[in-house]
Amino acid sequence: MRNKLLLEAVGTFFLCAASLMSAGALPVAALFAALLYMGAPVGVMQYNPALSLAGRLRGRTGTHAFAATVGVQVVAALAAAVVAGAMIGHDAERTKEAVDALGAPVFEGYAAAGAAELLGTFLLALVFLLVGSSRLTAGNSYFGLALGLTAFALQGVFGDLGPAGNPATALASALFGTCAALCEGLEGTKAFVTETVCLAKLAPRVAADVALQFLGAALAAWFFRHLFPEDR
Repeated sequence: MRNKLLLEAVGTFFLCAASLMSAGALPVAALFAALLYMGAPVGVMQYNPALSLAGRLRGRTGTHAFAATVGVQVVAALAAAVVAGAMIGHDAERTKEAVDALGAPVFEGYAAAGAAELLGTFLLALVFLLVGSSRLTAGNSYFGLALGLTAFALQGVFGDLGPAGNPATALASALFGTCAALCEGLEGTKAFVTETVCLAKLAPRVAADVALQFLGAALAAWFFRHLFPEDR
């Protein structure tokens, strides 16, 4: 279990860092696939609390193992936000965007974005369960490729609504601005205050995203168990 948790931490860190620092979806999806293959000798990795929940509800993971896995994923996401913030730094344009966000309703236009988050996570979790936990596909060599392609395709299908499908990357993205400003030291004090206020205002939307991600994963687990009640 120790080795699995260490690999979950490393993989989640690099996946979150890539989502913050990459300019496109393809590098993130490719890295996701590579990280899944990296962890294969130890077990089926997730690097995603929503996928971990799907595995738990599917019946292949115990409660203690699930809690420990999600715990290291959250810590890795926080570390990724700090490291990416220190490497990229904070710019004036981001501060302007944060100020603009303060004047807009938190849930403006959220219906479509929320639907994309729910549907995207549902599909990602269902693919994960079918190719990564089913006895019908046990020992396959396409697990990482299937998940990587699904993650990449979802970003293309939903366009600007592109769902995170991952509470860890959603958390890292929400904290990135604050961490970047904090790493600027005294020079970033004003930006840090602005980013913190913006984070506090947007917290309900981030929480809604995470809730929909977990709901999508739970629906995928229910659907899987309905399709294959004998596959426990």
